[in-house]
Amino acid sequence: MIGARLRGFPRGDGGFTLIEMMVAALLFTLVGIVVGGIFISSLRAQQTVTGVSTSTNTAQSAATSIDNGIRNASGYQLSAAGPDQLLVARVAGSGSSLTWSCVAWHYSSSQGTIRTTRGAVGTKITTPMSSQLATWTVLTTAASPRSGSTIFTDVDGTSVTVSFDVTGAGKKVAMQFTSSRPIGVAATTLAESDKCY
Repeated sequence: MIGARLRGFPRGDGGFTLIEMMVAALLFTLVGIVVGGIFISSLRAQQTVTGVSTSTNTAQSAATSIDNGIRNASGYQLSAAGPDQLLVARVAGSGSSLTWSCVAWHYSSSQGTIRTTRGAVGTKITTPMSSQLATWTVLTTAASPRSGSTIFTDVDGTSVTVSFDVTGAGKKVAMQFTSSRPIGVAATTLAESDKCY
């Protein structure tokens, strides 16, 4: 009975030959390699874009902080400790009544960071030690001078040129600008209790 049933099935060459299976496997492998290559390429491009975008945003944040501070300063002092720099300014607030604060920006060449801190008027800000620097707000990392060894340059006692690169995803983002404090506000007329440096 079983033999009769088996005899009822048509005999044909159903299925795939070994060569057809090898060709299909080769085609699937080629398609996988192409799709994988496209995926990896787009992933790398996305990582590069994200790195450059992050670097651009932090560089602009640092530049805005420094520019706004110097433009609203009654005076500033720039000092260096080796390749590190400290820029301290007495800055007017943005409220309806005039209030002043001491603001500082520190460039660390060894860490490649630009950091900032703010204090009350009369709180003199000096070059921070590494333990103090850890409490300052980081504006950007991977920063380096565009040329030379400094990022801050005092132009004439009323203007500061800021020039630095921030590296992200292997690409450099350049920032260079000059900020001037308002003319007519003399830092020399301040009482000792109102000075920041």
